[in-house]
Amino acid sequence: MITNIIKPLIRFIYYKNERKKVFREVVIRKKQNELLKKNYSADTKALIVFLVDGTDWFTGKDVISGGILSIASIYEETRKLKHIHGAEVIMVTRPDAHLLLKHEQFPNNITVFRFDQLQLFKNLEQVLFHLPEYTVNSSLTDNIHSQFKYLKKEHIHLNILNQRIDIMPEPTVIQAIKKQGYILTQTTAHEQYSTPEVRTKFGIPLHKLSVYATPERYNFIEYNKKENLILVSPDEGKLKLEVLAKLKHDLPHFKVEIISGITYKHYLSLIEKAKYMLTFGEGLDFYFIETVFSGGVSFAVYNEDFFTPPFKTLHGVYESYELMASNITSCIKTMESDLNLYQTTNHNQFNECHKIYGGDKYQQNLINFYQKNYLLP
Repeated sequence: MITNIIKPLIRFIYYKNERKKVFREVVIRKKQNELLKKNYSADTKALIVFLVDGTDWFTGKDVISGGILSIASIYEETRKLKHIHGAEVIMVTRPDAHLLLKHEQFPNNITVFRFDQLQLFKNLEQVLFHLPEYTVNSSLTDNIHSQFKYLKKEHIHLNILNQRIDIMPEPTVIQAIKKQGYILTQTTAHEQYSTPEVRTKFGIPLHKLSVYATPERYNFIEYNKKENLILVSPDEGKLKLEVLAKLKHDLPHFKVEIISGITYKHYLSLIEKAKYMLTFGEGLDFYFIETVFSGGVSFAVYNEDFFTPPFKTLHGVYESYELMASNITSCIKTMESDLNLYQTTNHNQFNECHKIYGGDKYQQNLINFYQKNYLLP
């Protein structure tokens, strides 16, 4: 007990960022309390909870990622579907997170509350948690259970947002949680792993949600209105330094910019200007898709966990980073001298992305989930 008091005190004395955090969170707590009281009722019978990370301790700011953009869009669409699920919808930070009132790095109107504020809801009959895959462990489920001890576990639905198959919890972790009696499902973000094999591997129902990356959300800019700009995802990747050095040496008239430390609004303005995007992430990610929907050409290495097979033969998608490093500058030079090839490459990438990502499909996928019409029950 004494240790719990002394450690925070020492951190407060010795760390400037800790003092900033303490004073910042006093303001956030007050505003969260006011907004919770204003917008939610203790008599709520059904609740849908979205779990997110908090702010960065060092900067005090939220961190933007494809994952949080996806979660925010699911939240916003879920709120529109109350006539389907009949529940109130709330977003909260993880139990151990630094507090966050609102995501400031992209346009939204979502208030983010504290995990402990779920104590307000003392009369629930059912609760559904949407949990990012990397957060799911026994400690988190213990925290959830402590908030809703009055509910039987079969009235607590835990949905794992399987947005990246490569960071999903091990099947043994999932089965241990399932044995506790919770309703357990997973929703997927990519077509490639929305399969019976993945359903069997984890032993829980699987439903494809996809992501809200419909072309209508982006401004399609023609080649002749774009700039000599090559954007690069911030991910660490094999041969990344070699590829960047080669781009700068072989294409001196192009500006090469790594996406980092900017708002989503600024990022969108960049992908409208850029002719090309290199992603060193999972491949079929927002960097790839959003650039294509904005009229650009994307480059990536084929990753069988995320790309569907038709992408494997597309211009701009390589079998390995070695091939990317060897061929990318000559590929760009060829497209710069052949407008038809540039437009055809974008067209083919666009069509494959649009087959998977579209607003109507996405909304219907959500409706099916809330109606328990799972793709793979």
